[in-house]
Amino acid sequence: MSVAYPIDLHTHSLRSDGALSPGDLVRRAASRGVRVQALSDHDTLAGVDEAVAVGSELGVRVIPATELNTESEWGDAHVLGYFLDPADSALEERLRWLRDNRGRRIELMVEKLNRLGYAITLERVLEIAQGGALGRPHLAEALREKGYVRSYDEAFATVIAKDSPAYVARVGLTPLEAVALVRDHGGVPALAHPGTVLALEDLLPKLITAGLAGIECYYGQQAPETTARCLALARAHSLVPTGGSDFHGRGEHGVDLGGIFVPAETIGLLEARRTRAEGYHFTLVDRPI
Repeated sequence: MSVAYPIDLHTHSLRSDGALSPGDLVRRAASRGVRVQALSDHDTLAGVDEAVAVGSELGVRVIPATELNTESEWGDAHVLGYFLDPADSALEERLRWLRDNRGRRIELMVEKLNRLGYAITLERVLEIAQGGALGRPHLAEALREKGYVRSYDEAFATVIAKDSPAYVARVGLTPLEAVALVRDHGGVPALAHPGTVLALEDLLPKLITAGLAGIECYYGQQAPETTARCLALARAHSLVPTGGSDFHGRGEHGVDLGGIFVPAETIGLLEARRTRAEGYHFTLVDRPI
């Protein structure tokens, strides 16, 4: 196993759509030489306590984080929220609302898949999720098990693609609301995998007004020209260039833990934005969450 870079600010456990428990995820990261790791499961902080406990034993600093998926005309504009408090009950209430909507969405997609002739069950999808926040990756695995697709990526490109008859749109936050949610709960928001965002240059100023602090310039599945574009945007807008593997443990999404270079100064720069955020408040105007 090759030695990795020491910082990884984008990782997932089975508390959302990863394959490893939070503890095993940190153990794997430590074995590869990672020393600072953000656990950024989708719409949940449930795995943080376990990850922190294992990290303290192995010399890995675990940063509590979450990745907020959004629904808007901007494409896959996801927001990473760093330094959030897993004991924040008000934040957990909002995250639970997102997870509940995730669950209903998957129920509807299973129903559509069944009508289209794909004989998968919600019970099996729930088993695959092992209590994690439900998402399309769990559907993809159920479809792969049944032989309807050969891989996770094939499922996303065909049967459960956004333009497929089985697709159901999310009910959730807009990108601006996601940034505001992180800020309002003392966290530091960064735009995840900006290569998946539509009209990035148009969206970015709006997110910055809402309190965006970083942009994921260093990413596992990204062309060098996209990295260069994001670094230029970070410089132009005084954003912290972040990065991470987006590791899920399924072999077909992201790269291995610590597989992407992230500058050593990134952590300090993010922490400085956390201090600067004290007293920051952005009022949601679109709708209540």
